[in-house]
Order: sequence, then C-alpha cells, then structure tokens
Amino acid sequence: MTTLMPIGGNENHKKPVVLEEFVIRAGGSQADILILPQPSVLADTGNEYASLFLKLGARSARSLDFRTRAEAFADGFLSIVQSASGIFISGGTQMRLPALVGGTPLEGAILEAYRRGVIIAGTSAGAAVMPKVMIGYGKGGPTPREGMAHFTPGLGLTEKIVFDQHFRQKDRFGRLIYLIASHPGLLGVGVDENTAAIVEDESFITVKGTGAVTIVDGSEIEFTNVAEIEHGGTVAVSGLRVHVLTEGCSYDVAARKACLPRLELLSE
Repeated sequence: MTTLMPIGGNENHKKPVVLEEFVIRAGGSQADILILPQPSVLADTGNEYASLFLKLGARSARSLDFRTRAEAFADGFLSIVQSASGIFISGGTQMRLPALVGGTPLEGAILEAYRRGVIIAGTSAGAAVMPKVMIGYGKGGPTPREGMAHFTPGLGLTEKIVFDQHFRQKDRFGRLIYLIASHPGLLGVGVDENTAAIVEDESFITVKGTGAVTIVDGSEIEFTNVAEIEHGGTVAVSGLRVHVLTEGCSYDVAARKACLPRLELLSE
C-alpha cells in the first residue's frame, strides 16, 4: 500500500497528534525516519524534526542535509533512502526541492521508496511538492482569477491529486478552483493547518488533526471560461463539487464520494 500524508503546515508540536500519526504509520518503535529539510532556509530544521520524531518513539531519525544539486548525486544518499520506513519533507519554499533533486537518482529513489510502501509525509511546502503537478506559488482569495496560481512540476508521487496548504488560514480556495477548472481531471485537496489528509493508494483519503480538508472535484464541471479569461479576470465555473471533511471523515477518490461519520443515537 502506498501512503501520502500531506500536512497543511503549522502542526502543533506540544500536542503533536498529526506527527504522532506519521510515526505510527512509519513503524512506531521500529520507525526509521528520513527528513528532507531542503524547502527550509533554517539550518536547524532537519535536526529539530529528527529530535521530535525520536521523542515520539521512532527508532531512528536523521536529516539528509544538502543544499546544492551536485550534492544530490551522492551515492550514499541512495542507501539512506532505501533504509527509511518514513520520509518527511519540511516546510519552506516548495520549488527548492524539485530544483535540487529533479532528474537525479535521489529523486528516483524517493519515488521507488514510495511505491514499495514507505510513507511520505510533508508539511506546508512539503505537502505542496508531492504531486506531479504542484502549485509553485500564487495568491490567496476566495474567487478564482486568471493567473492567481503558478503551476510547476513536483515530485510526481501522485498524478491524480493536487495539494494546497495553509488552506483556510491563507484563503486559498480560489486558486485551487482555478487549478481544477484548468484541468478537471485532477482532484484538488486543500489542507488546513495542523491537519493531514492521509492518502492511501491514491484512492482513499482520511483526515487527521484539528482543521479540515477541502476536496475540490471538477469531474462534473459543465462549463468554465478559464481558457478565455485574461489580465487577472474572474473565472466562471459551473458543476464544481466541494466537500469539507474533518477528522473521522473519509473520501473515496475513485467513486468521488465523501463519507461522514453517522450520528450515534443515545438510548434513554
């Protein structure tokens, strides 16, 4: 089974329920976690996450620290990726990681690890970078407008889903609609802060954390003028389906159907 765990950013480290879930799914006391801190400009990011994952019970946690593309070709990195049971990508600027590893054996090793069942989690930029098509940067706002998001190649861990982070906190509904209107075959998943959308086999999504996951489904779009609008104009879309899911909810990607927990009735 393949598992992606995009986190919307700003995860709570004092009550780390989201990061605890990652450690558990990576193997718990047998977890060997690799951190990719490249999106961050802070020198201590990788080591700070390594310390946190050890406190949460992982057997080992190490940061793969490199900052140039030439370093990404190091042979020793491949064996480190191959021995990991969980890979965690930090926040920061999502375009940094593909610019460093794109087309390298290290990128291939990350993809192969994912395919063989290594859980890959990422927070903020680390979530955005996961898909084949990612939102490189853009503007907030509730209304879709031409050019409000810039799309670039990501790591290619999923070809079906696009993730956006800090979703409600930074008002990114409009830009996710803009992306899905541009390509209705993709599924948009907006993840709030301190919240994770856990994606299994690219077919089933569950929610963990204190916020919400917003699903933007364009498969039933009837009309959009997204291709005709210029100069930042507003984009019209009809037939879009939107789901807002919280912890305990799930979403069937193939069936395009959300499932909310049933109300348990109390006996007198």
